[in-house]
Amino acid sequence: MMWQCIEVVGSPVLLVGGVATLGWGWVPTWYRSCVRRPVVFGWAQLTVAAALVIILVSESLTSTPHLDLAVKAFGTVVMLFGFWLLGVADWEPRCR
Repeated sequence: MMWQCIEVVGSPVLLVGGVATLGWGWVPTWYRSCVRRPVVFGWAQLTVAAALVIILVSESLTSTPHLDLAVKAFGTVVMLFGFWLLGVADWEPRCR
């Protein structure tokens, strides 16, 4: 139950943050010192939000246990990719 509450509250927050970062270059105050690539950070927020939505939808729409497990596994892979993008957003850009 607690995990579903986190998904329901966290998904819209991450979606709004991702759109704000991609559209206007806005980064939350607590991330401004470490985020070097705001565009990648915005995509990472959108990816994690999509993963939360995938996991939430898989619990409510699928009634087959194997399909539910496959959709949750896909959501977990998408979330891990989003976390990897968050790490990439902290990397220093290459100097040419």
